[in-house]
Amino acid sequence: MKKKFTPPPNLSMGILGNLDKPSTCETAFELIKILEERKIKFIIQSEIAEQMKSRCGYDADKAAVPSSEVPKRSDVIISLGGDGTILRTAKIVGELGKPILGVNLGKLGFLAELNFDELRNSIDELFKGKFNLEERTVLKAVFQSAGSKEQDDKTTTIFALNDIVIDKASSPRMIDLETYVDSEYLITYRADGIVLSTPTGSTGYCLSTGGPIITPESRVIAISPISPHTLSARPVIVPDASEIRIVVHSTFKHVMISADGQVSSLLPPPAEFNILLAPHKVILLRKSKNGFFNLLRTKLMWGIDIRSSEGS
Repeated sequence: MKKKFTPPPNLSMGILGNLDKPSTCETAFELIKILEERKIKFIIQSEIAEQMKSRCGYDADKAAVPSSEVPKRSDVIISLGGDGTILRTAKIVGELGKPILGVNLGKLGFLAELNFDELRNSIDELFKGKFNLEERTVLKAVFQSAGSKEQDDKTTTIFALNDIVIDKASSPRMIDLETYVDSEYLITYRADGIVLSTPTGSTGYCLSTGGPIITPESRVIAISPISPHTLSARPVIVPDASEIRIVVHSTFKHVMISADGQVSSLLPPPAEFNILLAPHKVILLRKSKNGFFNLLRTKLMWGIDIRSSEGS
């Protein structure tokens, strides 16, 4: 659901970023100059502040805090990196519901839509109410993970803005994924794995498995097998109020579950996973003029005739 962003009085911005991208430090330095010019309060991830001191000669120690503290002490989070950085930022923000503004320092940028050159104008537009707040649904997966010799198995819960993926880990063989929706048996996929995707994640791994592109406002979950052995086994869309249960059988010693490609666990088969909608949402700040379909056409280059750039 979209609504206009109205900046609160004395707004404070928090800065998180991808330390592996060389341009993060320079972008953070430029961003801070813009914020200081406009007398906007900010705090910054301590690791980025350290890089800025050594590489840019700027001392931001007074504003530096651990990454886990940034969402607690700011009203808006600026994520410097790419879509993967926004996924990590979403995990740090968690249930706090702080809006995230993505600056794309990567390649595609479905979630992080701003470019470096747009920073100055975009900060001004943000305070003029020219951004929308978009709520994005989150999935959670619940499963039993093995405890130590001294402890019993424990219930583990992981969250994903994009997708939950269950796959064969390092096994060369396919696995059987016995799949239920609201206790009703759907199918047993014999495949390399399965992707359970939110609408946000439909342009990620789900897309590469042959799944559909889903508009962000849709209230659904996409179930997409990875390289299924049976060609008639197709992706299925279910309401996001559904509870999906997957029981995995494999002759190999481990299967793997991961959330947004970042948090993962290995479990011995048979392993059982319950996937359902999380109680919280991730809130993204998006430019009002940039609609979803315009984003698709731009990022996926729809309608561009590649022959026009070729010689006759």
